[in-house]
Amino acid sequence: MSAGAPTTAPRPQPGPARAWILAIRPRTLPASAAPVILGGSLAAAQGPWSWALAGTCLAVALLLQIAANLANDLLDARSGVDAHDRLGPVRVTQTGLLTSRQVTRGLVLCLGLATTAGLLADWQVGWWLLALGAACLVGALAYTAGPWPLARLGLGELAALIFFGPVACTGTFAVLHGAPTPAAWLAGLVCGLHAAAIMAVNNLRDIASDTRAGKTTLAVRLGERRARQLAAGLLVAGNLVALPLALALEHRALWLALLLLPASLPLLRRLLTTPRSPALNATLAATGQWEFVTAAVLAILLHL
Repeated sequence: MSAGAPTTAPRPQPGPARAWILAIRPRTLPASAAPVILGGSLAAAQGPWSWALAGTCLAVALLLQIAANLANDLLDARSGVDAHDRLGPVRVTQTGLLTSRQVTRGLVLCLGLATTAGLLADWQVGWWLLALGAACLVGALAYTAGPWPLARLGLGELAALIFFGPVACTGTFAVLHGAPTPAAWLAGLVCGLHAAAIMAVNNLRDIASDTRAGKTTLAVRLGERRARQLAAGLLVAGNLVALPLALALEHRALWLALLLLPASLPLLRRLLTTPRSPALNATLAATGQWEFVTAAVLAILLHL
């Protein structure tokens, strides 16, 4: 090397705390918080409720999503889905920022804490909640793990719709208020459709790497153009559910939520036009933020 040749300094590696933040994927957590907030707000609008139980529901939802994120990081690295050509954010197992053993321990810890919190809620509400909690535990792992991972079968969007919609939102309402009402199911559908949109954007971004790894997501099956249309359609559908929700509750203030439709146009444009590149990571985060904003707006309007 000549004396004047430029040198490239190695990129500094994140410390352990930063590595765990990357593993947890905090930008994805609004998807689990939003349905609990909306379900809790709907329950509060219907009668007395418990802040402690609401907090327990939120803790369980967040812990299960973190567990699902850790399982996805761990198992996608082992299967070869996560490789050098991925467009998404850094994955800690694949890059060696955390060892497989560390990620496994974090996964077990989150599942243990979620189970403990769920059992406390079971004790106060009823043992029917145990079956729901068990289904959530299985769902958190079945996305990536097991003999038939949902992600590889093209069922990721459907799983997101169910578990981040009716299960989280309507389940929270049932814990806090009692038997679900038609309005509770509709509220769950708002969050579920938006969570499915988040999954659709994630799979749109990863079409190339998923195809290489034999992971036949819905985006791989549909192709890029229709995958974009699916993501946009799910986002619009989630906001349109505000109309039957307003009718079911006979709540005039909820009609104001329809103003979110024109407000979503810039995000819809991004869903349809952002190239399949790391730029889609910001669009993915914006889709998650949109779900949270929609749920928060509805939660506030319920009390006007």
